Amino acid sequence: MSKAYLGIDIGTSSVKAILKNENGNFQKAREGYEEISPKGWYDAVIKALSSFDYPENVAIGLSSQVGTYIINEKDVISWNNAIGTAEVEDIQKRYEKGTFVKEISMVHPKIASYPIPRLRHIEKIYGKGAVVCQPKDLIGKMLTGVYRTDKFSWRGLANIENGRYSEYFINEVGSPILPEIRKHTDKLGYVNSEVCSLTGIPENTPVYIGLNDFFASLVGMGIGKVGDMFDITGTSEHLGAITDTLDKNTAMVSGPFITDFVHYGVTASSGASLDFAISEFGADNISLNKSLVENSPIFLPYLNGERAPIFDSNAHGTFFGINAECNKTNLAYSILEGVVFSIYHIYENLGSPFASKLTVSGGAAKSDLLNYLKAEIFNIPVNIPEESDTSALGSLMVAAKECGCSTDFVKVKKTVTPDGKLRELLLKRFQIYKKLYPALKDTFKEFKEM
Repeated sequence: MSKAYLGIDIGTSSVKAILKNENGNFQKAREGYEEISPKGWYDAVIKALSSFDYPENVAIGLSSQVGTYIINEKDVISWNNAIGTAEVEDIQKRYEKGTFVKEISMVHPKIASYPIPRLRHIEKIYGKGAVVCQPKDLIGKMLTGVYRTDKFSWRGLANIENGRYSEYFINEVGSPILPEIRKHTDKLGYVNSEVCSLTGIPENTPVYIGLNDFFASLVGMGIGKVGDMFDITGTSEHLGAITDTLDKNTAMVSGPFITDFVHYGVTASSGASLDFAISEFGADNISLNKSLVENSPIFLPYLNGERAPIFDSNAHGTFFGINAECNKTNLAYSILEGVVFSIYHIYENLGSPFASKLTVSGGAAKSDLLNYLKAEIFNIPVNIPEESDTSALGSLMVAAKECGCSTDFVKVKKTVTPDGKLRELLLKRFQIYKKLYPALKDTFKEFKEM
């Protein structure tokens, strides 16, 4: 009997789905949202799933953005909303690191979209006992009628060791009604008859709980061993590595992974910066040479403020060093270089962990120029997986593994190796890059307050 595995990822702007047969054949679908709402997500999922030709036997895995919360199955607070900023600052002041580690298995990061600061804000608006979930939880319920989640999607509120929400912090945030936590590999339920009728999915198709999009993407990239370093591009960009210990003193994020630990930082504006470079300056068609680098300004890619490593929502995008000969190509290059500098800045704040390679995924992994700049400044090979939608692939792999499928779905499409021609120059420019934000910090705040 023919078998296939379906991964569904509820992303920021679209739902991505991958259907892979055991023989390696696959189909893909992507559907944008007509609206950012439970109905908008559900409609996009149904459209995406309706485009596939299904075999007799299918299993489904789920993933979705985290930091986005649905209240009472209706109202949505997106992950990139600044709500919770004041609360996270209060949390950092009020609680000792030991309290955090005991209750939530990690030190709470300076990220407002984590559950505790967001739930505190939700309590202020909706009162105690609000029903709160994340996109994956709600889509899972819409597909199966069962309302459950996994502990990794609620990092920052769940105790990873015992697989339960922290009772201490649940009380602190107004005792919201949250989905029951189960293992990410557990079966959520079976696709209901309505969804089967709308999409053509076979009856009795199992759905597995799955992971948050970040962890699912790491699985889909083949990241899992201590020392593996990753760069997940997209609306934001995650740069980090798998480690064997929890770092309790980092300003970045350190917490439990499926096995071992993950230590990383997240930018806020890399995707927006790259879109800006392409739409305004034609950054998708640049011929790189040393002269171009030398004569281009330096760019701070803070179009939406910045998270790691400066954590400043007041920061703005900035060109430094424009001269009379500067043209669109120079500006385009500067933006791409600035995005690379932003992740290298995170790398330094992680303690410059040793890695033998960097695996890059997401839309920006298609850029040969970006991959070369990363290979040069990190001075290691850059691997680009064959599949760019790694969150959908990772969720598919969870379902495949639980069904006893041992097929290796992770393939490397291309490896970009450094040649050392630009590294010294890039590092000199990076030193200037690092000096710009501290010099402009107060001015950014003054500018935003005008």
